[in-house]
Amino acid sequence: MELHCDTCAGPRIFEKPACTDHPRSSCPDWACASCGAAIVVAPVILLMDRRSRVLLRRAA
Repeated sequence: MELHCDTCAGPRIFEKPACTDHPRSSCPDWACASCGAAIVVAPVILLMDRRSRVLLRRAA
């Protein structure tokens, strides 16, 4: 797969590295074949504010 590498400052070939600590057969990360810079793919985590909303009213 060809992606933009920030370290090489241009389009480069990216490969999936061998991964022994990941439960699946291959890592979800990609590494630049030229310099080895990695693109880390992490799951999206949504942080929600669960506090009750406070309504502010103007004094009349």
